[in-house]
Parts: sequence; structure tokens; C-alpha cells
Amino acid sequence: MARKDWESLRQKRQTKFQQGQKRAGKVQGEQKLAITEAEYQEFAKNRVENKSSTQVERDGKGILGRKLVNKQVLWSSVGFLSIFLLLSVPYLVKQLEYFLSPQRVLDEYVDEGNNHFDWTYEDISQLQLQKKSDVDERSGSGLTPKDIVKKFGKAQSGNLAPFLNQTDGRMSLFYSREEPRQRLSFYFEKINNEYQLSGIYSYNLASSQYAQSRTDLKEEDFEHLVLGKEFQNEDGTSYQEILEKFGLSKYIEVDSGGESSQKLNVLYKLENGKYVSLWFTVSQAGDYLLYEKHIT
Repeated sequence: MARKDWESLRQKRQTKFQQGQKRAGKVQGEQKLAITEAEYQEFAKNRVENKSSTQVERDGKGILGRKLVNKQVLWSSVGFLSIFLLLSVPYLVKQLEYFLSPQRVLDEYVDEGNNHFDWTYEDISQLQLQKKSDVDERSGSGLTPKDIVKKFGKAQSGNLAPFLNQTDGRMSLFYSREEPRQRLSFYFEKINNEYQLSGIYSYNLASSQYAQSRTDLKEEDFEHLVLGKEFQNEDGTSYQEILEKFGLSKYIEVDSGGESSQKLNVLYKLENGKYVSLWFTVSQAGDYLLYEKHIT
């Protein structure tokens, strides 16, 4: 074959090959375009479907979503509350025990850090005791722990304990001072569902009217004292006479007397180390009169 004819044949084959390559590229491009178009049509279809859903359907989907969120929040709140209650149980139990304990009652009248002590003999001599035998339906006007604390401040200590065979018990409040050493105790009995003053004990109280007890007392100093009756006493030596003659005893105790009359007990120390105990009851006139004497 002549060289000219061979060049012509090669050029034809090359042209045909290029045409084939162009056709193949066009088909591939059309296929890519077709795929892209199909994806777009699917996207457009979905968008149209979403737009075509009713307001009720869309609201329903929103409500369902909110319900799911609210349920999660609710369960989270329940879990948090359960943990909180679990951790609070010991504290709540402690508070309940305190509410039911006698300490709750005492805390209103007791302050262990209170070192204030202003009591004198004149203070306690003016206090009126209450006893159950004096109480009728109109009673309940005896001095209460609140009255004592209001006038003289909180006690340094106190307690609640059963009194004899009674279930109501008795409250006690204690005041003290170390320099000079002084003590004062108040006892309250429950009357008409309220604690009322029923007894007083004091040690070494100061007085603005009377000197302290003499230190040279002998047994014979007390031999001529007149003893009256425990009940309806109108004859015994008066406590006022004892005060003026022997001075103010370091030990003084006043008791409402329960079902009997109110009683006063004082204790004098003799120079030989013994003690004279004197007991007084209240007369019809309201004076303390001697009815009993002991030397120990």
C-alpha cells in the first residue's frame, strides 16, 4: 500500500476513534445529569409532601415531640427528688426525734452559756407557788417557766423527769454562780396542762434586808423555839423571828406542799459542825410558823 493511502487510512481510524470517545463522554455526562436530576426530583417530591401535610399533622408531631421531652424531664425530676429524699431521711428523723424529745421544751428556757445571776432572797420570797389542791376550773394562773425566764433570763441547765407516780412529770430549771458560790433551783409541776411553779431551793443567796446566818450558833439557841401543828398552825415561832435572831440561812427550800399546806425548810449550821433543820407551814394569816425541828 502506498504511503499516501496508509496515511489516509490512519487518519480515518483516528477520526472515528475520536468520534467514539466524544459519544461515550456525552452518554456518561447525560447519565450523571440524569442521576442528579433524579435526586433533585426525589428531594423536590419530599419537600412537596412535607408542605402538603396538614396543620393538624404537623401540630401532632410537635405535641408528640414535646411529650417525649416532658416525659424525660419528669423522670429526671423524679430521680432527683428520690435522691433528695433519700439524703434527707436522716435529717428528718433527727428533727422528729428532737420535736418529740424533752430537750425541745427545755431549749426555750435554758442557755448553758448564760452566766448572769441576779437572784436575791427578796426575789424568791415574793414568788407565789401553785399546788393542785388550790386549782379549780378557773385556775392556771401560777408562775410558769416563761414568767421566770422573762424576769431573770434563761437558766444554765434544766431537766424533765417523772414526778412520783405521775405521768405528767416535773420540770426543773437551775441557776448558779461560782464566785461567790450560789445556787437556785425552780421546780414546776404540770397543772391544767401547763408547768407552774411548785418548789424553790436556794443556797447562799444575798439579801438587802438580812445578815447572813451567825457562825457562833449552838444547840441551846434553838431549845426555846415553839413548835405548832403541821396543819392549821397558829402557835409556832414565826420565820420572821428566826430571821431576825439567827440571820438568813444559807439553805432555804420552799414547797407547795402537794395536798397539804405550803412548807418552808431552812438549815442552820452550828459551830460544832451539826445542822439544825427547821420546818414551817403557812398560817391562815399567811405567815410561816414553826412546826418541826431536827438536829443532825
